[in-house]
Amino acid sequence: MPRLALLRRQLLAASFLGLMAVLSGPGAAGAAPAVEQSRKIADGLYQIVVSDSQDRLYVASAGRRGENNARILALDPKSLDTVGTIDVSDNPAFGLGLNDRTGTLYATATRGGEVLAIDVKSGQVVATVSHGEKAHVREVLVEPESNKVYVSVFGGRDGEPGAIWVIDGATNKLERVIENPGSGISGIAIDPARGELYAADMVTNEVVLIDLAEGAVAAKYAAGGEAPINLAIDTAGHRLFVANQKSGDVSVLDIENDRLVTRISTGEGALGLAYNPANRLLYVGNRQAGTVSVVDTDKLEVIASLPTGTHPQTVAIDPETNVVYVTNKAKSAGRGKPPIDDPNGDTVSIITP
Repeated sequence: MPRLALLRRQLLAASFLGLMAVLSGPGAAGAAPAVEQSRKIADGLYQIVVSDSQDRLYVASAGRRGENNARILALDPKSLDTVGTIDVSDNPAFGLGLNDRTGTLYATATRGGEVLAIDVKSGQVVATVSHGEKAHVREVLVEPESNKVYVSVFGGRDGEPGAIWVIDGATNKLERVIENPGSGISGIAIDPARGELYAADMVTNEVVLIDLAEGAVAAKYAAGGEAPINLAIDTAGHRLFVANQKSGDVSVLDIENDRLVTRISTGEGALGLAYNPANRLLYVGNRQAGTVSVVDTDKLEVIASLPTGTHPQTVAIDPETNVVYVTNKAKSAGRGKPPIDDPNGDTVSIITP
């Protein structure tokens, strides 16, 4: 990282955390998690990702239906000021994944069934990847070491098969499709050292284990809750965390022995999920409860429940500062009705660990 950019990151960490930036343990004195600020950003916020190389946050804004103003916003990670805009009005983006080494942002354009590859420096779409008829692409996960991009395709509640796309980040072309891992594939997580990908199946309440070398399903086992939607992995501890939207909790699975360790109640509509191995804290956005739960993964208990906004949606962690960013969706009046004025929705919140 250039020296100026490194200095900015160090100043950012000091501003947020003071001396606590160097303390990684969840039980450290004075390190109680807190909401630093929340700020309204734009209509229809979805996923947020952190770029340390660019000193930016990128957040997808789908806009309001019918207004054709979808974009990806670049935000200053300290002030949350908008400092750049990527126009995706022709194909609104929802999920985001970033390869910070190559400076390529990947976005799931769900309405069109495509994945956009975007050069963050120029803000230009450099490739569009698709397969089949408007596949319900959901999450995009980047593995920077191999420069591979994994995309979950939901399928459907009536039994339509889902899929996992594998995109070669060097060419931004579809490398292969892992067919029919389940019919409700949503969140995904990867253990690169083991060559394993995990996927949540919301329809069958299962976690699907995929052997990446074989490109096939190796096993399926109970997720431990209802409507598993998003995953986070602790590769060092051989644990998988599963956000269960309907049961409002997080399952902790031992992936070495394929067993349920425990379930942790977090809040109604558990959805967004992010794990920080540096301080061993798990952050859970509870969409209906309007809170973000902070879980001590050593004790396997909630240590804080923080109101962030109307509907906490996605969670991202800056690995350099341990600062956490949350997107909060606004209340919806329903299709065809005037939008609701919601000061606590379509916001980004900053949480210090």
